[in-house]
Amino acid sequence: MKRLLIHTLIILCCLSLITTACAQQPTRQGRPDRSADRPMRGEGGMGRGMSRSGAEKTYPADTPIGNLWQLSDDGTYYYIVGLHYCATPADSAYQQMGIYVPAAYLKRQADGTFAIDPTARVGQFTAQTAPIVLPVNTPGYAAAAAPSGPSTTVQTYTSEGLIYLWAGCRGRDHGAPHGVTDLKAAIRYYRYLASGQKAVPGNTDRIFSFGMSGGGAQSALVGASGDSPLFTPYLTAIGAKMDYPDHVYGSMCWCPITNLDLADAAYEWNMGLTRSNLTEADSQTSKALAAAFAQYINALHLKDAETGTDLSLTSTPDGYYQAGTYYELVMRTINQSIANYKQYHPDADITPYSTTAPDALRTFASDQKRATKGIGAFDGARSMSSPENTLMGIAGKAGHFDRILADIVKTTQPDQAEAFATALSASNTDHAGRTVHERLMMYTPMFYLVDNDTYYKGGGKGASVPATCWRIRTGIKQSDTALATELNLMLALTAHPNVRRVDFRTIWGQAHTEAEDTGNSKTNFVQWVKQCME
Repeated sequence: MKRLLIHTLIILCCLSLITTACAQQPTRQGRPDRSADRPMRGEGGMGRGMSRSGAEKTYPADTPIGNLWQLSDDGTYYYIVGLHYCATPADSAYQQMGIYVPAAYLKRQADGTFAIDPTARVGQFTAQTAPIVLPVNTPGYAAAAAPSGPSTTVQTYTSEGLIYLWAGCRGRDHGAPHGVTDLKAAIRYYRYLASGQKAVPGNTDRIFSFGMSGGGAQSALVGASGDSPLFTPYLTAIGAKMDYPDHVYGSMCWCPITNLDLADAAYEWNMGLTRSNLTEADSQTSKALAAAFAQYINALHLKDAETGTDLSLTSTPDGYYQAGTYYELVMRTINQSIANYKQYHPDADITPYSTTAPDALRTFASDQKRATKGIGAFDGARSMSSPENTLMGIAGKAGHFDRILADIVKTTQPDQAEAFATALSASNTDHAGRTVHERLMMYTPMFYLVDNDTYYKGGGKGASVPATCWRIRTGIKQSDTALATELNLMLALTAHPNVRRVDFRTIWGQAHTEAEDTGNSKTNFVQWVKQCME
């Protein structure tokens, strides 16, 4: 009898465990998307062979959405997932989006559909004035998974009255410019839902993108390339809403791995002198890239944002052009990072660097920012193994893209010259007939911001509608890209007549991350959005 009782108790316990597990297992539709709770990461991320997210139930473009809203478990926001933002998606698993809005902004009507409550207020915003934020979670230019259901991530934003527009997008395995194309299509579709269906709240003139690393790069591209006609054939091909614009009001960029046209040259100018035991060919290649960066800076005639001084570089005996007004600005930027750090860490014992000594940048880089990538940091002089090679290759097949390096290897590493020439051939085009270099320009923020026929012919200050507000934060220690990358972006933005606010800092002691002097990156971003709305 006692043994029977024990067996009965064991069976009952097992049944209880099974019941509990089943109760905790969410249904496929509307399940919590745990991947969304992860912070934005550095290089790497989703690519081929990995899990593809998105909603199980999806809705074709133009589907009325008035009765699709679901309430979060805690009752604080409504959401819809599985909305295809283009009529003829090339990859439907990625080309879908979710919308998350504060619950107060919507009210259920008698027929079961939802209407916007124009009197509702959350924080400083109403359903009509609320800004829309667009996350760009594409580390290493990887594809961004579309959301599949509710997520605690969005509450940082919806609790402050913001609307969260979460769009999946294609990545480097699809090739540029498809990632930014998809983000633009999602922006256009949200504007269609607001104007055409009158089904979503928010101020569609106040859309803000934000991202880190490759996501910071594509956030910068969304911000710089607004309404650019260069994207028209790509948007048309997927059936995007062409009657609506895709420009944004603000762009937040943490550690943007961008301006890939000069990224190899900038890397050597900034960090090349920290390399050791180079072969003669590699040494010549490194110096030639540094000289090419100096030639680029001297041709662009960028201006010091504070003094208006023309920025240039002059030669030094080491061959790395570590002198001139641009060099001095870089060293002042480093010292300002130290000064900012000391505001929050007054006991820190950090000696500022000389702003004029030719060895000052080398000393800084040796201390804080040593080269960790090979020569041709983004387009390898001897390989095509970087994420950017896949991004700029045709349809995800890795290829060379750096025309400057292609010229240099003719002399320094002639055995590599043919591979560069083949990739950069005028006959090597994508489905829209664009060459590798044309697509590289489409994926270079400077192309849309700077008038210069030598480097950015066809671009410049009429090529797009750039974002009005920008916030750039980088870790000064990152060896992922040169300090010149974010600095040049800041200089170009500051000089652009359509840009009203540029909030730039490079953070001492931090590397490739969502770098901030103090506080939390996401809440700091929300506070900045609020400031831009004032």
